[in-house]
Amino acid sequence: MRKIRFMAEEFFRSFHKSLLKNLLLMVMFSISLVMTVIMGSYYFGLGERHHESTQQVGDRTWCPLDLMTENDEEIEESLMTATGCRNMMDYYETLRSSKNCPIISVQIPGITMKEEDVKRFFGDKSYMNFLLETRREAFMAEFGDEGICSQLEMQGARVDLGAYRYFGLGTQEGEGFTEQNLKLEHWSDPIPILLGSDYKGIMKPGDEFSLWCWGYVYPCRVAGILEKGAMIPEYPASENTDFCQLDSRLLLPFGIQVSEPAERVDEIKKYAYLSYLSLDAGIAQIPEGKVKEQVAVFRDVGKKFELPPVQVIGTTMGVDLLRNESVTSIRILLILSITLSCFTLYGIFITFYDKIQSNSRVYGIYLMNGCSLGMILIPLLLEIAVIFLPAVFVSRWMFIREGVNVYYMPEDIIRVAYVIAGLVFVVGIGVVAFLMRGVDTEHLIRQKD
Repeated sequence: MRKIRFMAEEFFRSFHKSLLKNLLLMVMFSISLVMTVIMGSYYFGLGERHHESTQQVGDRTWCPLDLMTENDEEIEESLMTATGCRNMMDYYETLRSSKNCPIISVQIPGITMKEEDVKRFFGDKSYMNFLLETRREAFMAEFGDEGICSQLEMQGARVDLGAYRYFGLGTQEGEGFTEQNLKLEHWSDPIPILLGSDYKGIMKPGDEFSLWCWGYVYPCRVAGILEKGAMIPEYPASENTDFCQLDSRLLLPFGIQVSEPAERVDEIKKYAYLSYLSLDAGIAQIPEGKVKEQVAVFRDVGKKFELPPVQVIGTTMGVDLLRNESVTSIRILLILSITLSCFTLYGIFITFYDKIQSNSRVYGIYLMNGCSLGMILIPLLLEIAVIFLPAVFVSRWMFIREGVNVYYMPEDIIRVAYVIAGLVFVVGIGVVAFLMRGVDTEHLIRQKD
């Protein structure tokens, strides 16, 4: 008990004597540890990679994209002008048409149709099997400029041209989605839609009506009827996904382009919003080992069109955190991180070297009075541990907080922080033991304070 009390008193005496230095070292090591882990994650692929969200197909990795993040307000503001809407559409088209990293988009929403149009086409036939399972009854709501009317929630799906081709969809009547029919001459032209095979005999190519989806009304023209048994995966980037039957669905296209310049924002906003949704529902086919480079491409394209970069789900935390930064900024952060880490470790070494040297006579007296070397070392090591401990808590708090934003617990990246802190502590033990090795008690007694 007396030994424990002695070591506790020695720890508090030593820590209090260097209180300001120790507090400064706590802050410096906390920042150093966080930055080391982030830069290591960025450059060496350390940490969680969202394996459950990605899928390997050949030499490419499918990574889900996300545009609806902390940049919601910035995006909404960009869609308040005709120029901003055009930028969004060009942003989508630039990314979609990339040969190195094509993007395909799939979404399975309900699509609203006026009840009078449904009854006009179905006549005496039942349309219950075409309604969304969660909403079988008609409801009253606004339908664009037509005001409040009775509506039905139809089974729907949205795909872009890339997904239409990639999943081998084809038509038995009419035409499918093409570059030509997905580009409208005028903003008021009807957009092409495709119908599942169960619509055969109910509607035909050339029929026109309006659909309401995500707050906008779209004039539509039936371009074709899909082949029997057409299917698409609900979540293409996941290996474990259900396939969605399209036989009783309306297929709305992503990626509509409009040739004629719009004079008012309300003329083109709904098509820009489709581009917005398409990127948010998209998956990128990124070549193996090129994720970091592709994130930089998304960043540069976003800056070109004055829009935030799409987030790639499947990157390491370091790449995700630094996705908005330029290559130059990241290199500057790397240099600063290395400099701060070296300066912090040097500061710890100098602090404990000076501490041992200034207390050498006291240690000599302890040893002459039967105190073991271990009883002197343990308070020093405990002091080092207390300096490192806040860094462990800070890094855990920060990485968990960051992980919450992307819906996963980053245990791997936290484990990396623990390992780094542990390795530095072990090195610290070695340094202190080295400085205290071969203590000459008589020499220490003869030394002056």
